[in-house]
Amino acid sequence: MLEIKNLKVSFHAYSGEVQAVRGVSLELKSGDILAIVGESGCGKSVTAQSVLRLHDPAITDYKGGEILLDGKDLLKLSEKEMQEIRGKVISMIFQDPMTSLNPTMTIGNQIVEVLREHEKGADGKKISRKEARERAIELLKMVRIPNAERRMNEYPHEFSGGQRQRVMIAMAMACAPRILIADEPTTALDVTVQAQILELMKEMQEQKGTSIIMISHDMGAVASIAKSVAVMYGGLVVESGTVEDIFYRHEHPYTRGLLDSVPKEGQPKDRKLDSIEGTPPDLVKPPVGCPFADRCKYAMKVCKDHMPPENALSESHRCSCWLLDPDCPQPRLSLKEYDAKEGDQNNG
Repeated sequence: MLEIKNLKVSFHAYSGEVQAVRGVSLELKSGDILAIVGESGCGKSVTAQSVLRLHDPAITDYKGGEILLDGKDLLKLSEKEMQEIRGKVISMIFQDPMTSLNPTMTIGNQIVEVLREHEKGADGKKISRKEARERAIELLKMVRIPNAERRMNEYPHEFSGGQRQRVMIAMAMACAPRILIADEPTTALDVTVQAQILELMKEMQEQKGTSIIMISHDMGAVASIAKSVAVMYGGLVVESGTVEDIFYRHEHPYTRGLLDSVPKEGQPKDRKLDSIEGTPPDLVKPPVGCPFADRCKYAMKVCKDHMPPENALSESHRCSCWLLDPDCPQPRLSLKEYDAKEGDQNNG
């Protein structure tokens, strides 16, 4: 349904050209839930927002690649054509619902505005305000907002954080889009509300057949909802595959670092959480080799000097790491095997 090919996006800042996305390729299949994970600043949100071309054109430069929706390159469409796609074909839920909702408009008017902008009646004209209001009430009921008809007349500050996020989902689903982009939809919500929001998104996908791109750094949330995962670092996809590939058969040291940093069930209270030492690379002057080399305990000289090729480990699983190269000093060893061999050598 949606294919991103070798996308490159830069921003012009006072410090220079920020190469935020440096050649990302992704596929979203019909009915799939694709999660894009990684630390802050790795290019997740930039990639997602590029699909809808939401970046400020005055400072943004799409330096290469394609974003294909049913074979049509979205980067080549006019602004008027993109307006027909935003909200109707592809919708987006942003990180902070409080700043995404208009504080001066009632919740009902904001949903009605979306419906009247994109939806047309049998006569080809905009649907009436009355019809739009009735549909808005149904949408609020769908996302389980209690007393939907009364709450249509309330303002964003009168809703809790979880309820505001439900309103954002209702607005995003108002025109039954084929693709929903959720940019860290559970940020700043407590654990119970997070679970409710994720369950709601899953229901939308199952009932409406909507394909979802979910941006997150929460590996637990990803495991509960996604079907496929792309791991981004330094503006690149370093590993991708099914949820099972990433969680149980991962090969990139960065993916392993992300998973090791998640608290484990039954972990002793006095044990410190594992973390990835160091900081992400400066994308004004990105490294010529593997972007993770400076933080990787397995790094070799070739890692810093040359970008690793993408290795196809199965039909669904791909990873860019020199440890997987046949000419590596420890050829085709998994990370667990590599660690075991290293431990044996140290003990000997």
